Amino acid sequence: MDILRLHVLLVNEDPSLLESMGSLLEEHGFTYSSACNLKAAQSLLEQERFQVIVSDITMPDNDGIELCRKFGNSLPVVMLQGKVDLKILEGLGRYGCCFLEKQEISTRLPKAIWTAFKRFRIDQQIEKDLVAA
Repeated sequence: MDILRLHVLLVNEDPSLLESMGSLLEEHGFTYSSACNLKAAQSLLEQERFQVIVSDITMPDNDGIELCRKFGNSLPVVMLQGKVDLKILEGLGRYGCCFLEKQEISTRLPKAIWTAFKRFRIDQQIEKDLVAA
C-alpha cells in the first residue's frame, strides 16, 4: 500500500521561518518547496504539483491574500496569521482557506495541512455529487 506524501508549497518572506517549517514538515513525512513571494510561488506552481499551499497572510504587497484568491479554488490553502484582523480575513472564507496562528506552527502545522487537504477533497467530491444528481 502506497502512503500518500503531500507535497506542500510554503510561502513566506522570512527565510528562517521557511526553514523551520520545512524541517517540521520533513519530520512528519511531507515534502515541500518554498517561495518568498507571490511571483516565486507562481513560478513553482507552474513547475511542480502541490497538494497544499501554506502562506502567510500579511506579506509585502498582500501576497498571501492574492495567492489565496488566485489558487484557493484549485488547491487547499493554510493561511498563517499573526494577529486576527477581521478586515483581512473578510471574503477569504469563500476560498476554503484554513487559518493557523503563527504561534501554533510548531504544534499544529502538520495537522492543519492534513485537515485542509481532507476538507478540500471532501468539498470537491460533494460538488461532483451535486452536479451528477
